[in-house]
Amino acid sequence: MDRHDDAAVGAGTEAQESVQEILKSIQDQTRQTLELVRSLVSLLLAKEGGREGPTLEGLIASLIAQQRDALTGIRRIQEDVSAIAIHLLGPDGSQPAIQANATRRART
Repeated sequence: MDRHDDAAVGAGTEAQESVQEILKSIQDQTRQTLELVRSLVSLLLAKEGGREGPTLEGLIASLIAQQRDALTGIRRIQEDVSAIAIHLLGPDGSQPAIQANATRRART
């Protein structure tokens, strides 16, 4: 029975060491994560006084304005492309308007 008890104790010790290694790894990862969160928070929050440059709110506002302008430009381009397609293909899209105009001119 002593051999079984020694094996059980040895297995228990190995398991405890494995758990300790896992806990140490989790602790290190948690520490690194907290450092990254602290760095992120310090970048996001404007410091009073000596901070130069725009605030986070100003940067977000300018990005939103750029996105709005880009979407407006895209809508205008799509309207222009649709107008050109209608002009070239005709209102129903089945016969090219240029060919229809040439056929009408040939008949007269």
